[in-house]
Amino acid sequence: MFESEKLLDASRHFKKIAEQVGMMFPYIEWDLKRAGIKVEPLDYLMISVYLVIITLVISVFIVGAPLIIAGGSASYIGILMPFILAAFIGLYCIILPKTKIERRARQIDNNLEYMLKDMRIQLASGVPLFNTMVNVSVGGYGECSVIADRIVKDVQSGKSITDVLDDAGMASPSEYLRRALWQIVNAIRSGTDITVALEAISKDIRVMKEEKIKLYSHELNLWSLIYLMFAIILPSLGVTLLLILSSFVGAAIGETILWGVLVVLIFFQFIFVSFIRSKRPQI
Repeated sequence: MFESEKLLDASRHFKKIAEQVGMMFPYIEWDLKRAGIKVEPLDYLMISVYLVIITLVISVFIVGAPLIIAGGSASYIGILMPFILAAFIGLYCIILPKTKIERRARQIDNNLEYMLKDMRIQLASGVPLFNTMVNVSVGGYGECSVIADRIVKDVQSGKSITDVLDDAGMASPSEYLRRALWQIVNAIRSGTDITVALEAISKDIRVMKEEKIKLYSHELNLWSLIYLMFAIILPSLGVTLLLILSSFVGAAIGETILWGVLVVLIFFQFIFVSFIRSKRPQI
């Protein structure tokens, strides 16, 4: 969306506002690079301001005006709703780079250990570093191969491999990949063995994955108790208590209430399972 030329042309009228907003986000340039969003910082801010203003204007006519005309308490909602929707769009534009950075970092870390092991084997076999990067770029290591391919293209364009690796480390959303690339740069400049540095980074990644698994197992015990409480114990005891109370007051529990409890339970279990799945470490 932010790479659309039409959207960029429509947002150029808000350049002055975007420049003022940019002073509040001094690290937006690096956030965009690490998120893989191929847009200039000022262009990104212009489009963000444009989306916020357009959302505000459209929601005033579509949501705000009908509610204000309806009168009563709905008029207050009609006044607030356009600003709430515009604030939501603005918040989305702010957190989008951070969200993509975290997603890319996870994708990189998932394959980084295997990529470094492959590089270590090739370098130990006497394969030059550039040829190793070429092989890694087509090795099927996901986001790691994408970054390696970008490094290869930059080196082929005439740049120094140390400068390219240094820049790639700065733009990397993954801390471990950043350390690996900078270790390679330091090894090249100092003339030391690159495979030793890669081995150290691989061990750190392995330890990090083991710690994530242990932490997930501890969290899973807690979430299992919560699931047992809210999905099994409370519904069964709650329905039983309702039946007992209804016998005292002489009111019957209708079928609608029981179906409502079932729907709530199904919805809760769906949300709970999705939450647990999102917490599972991707290794």
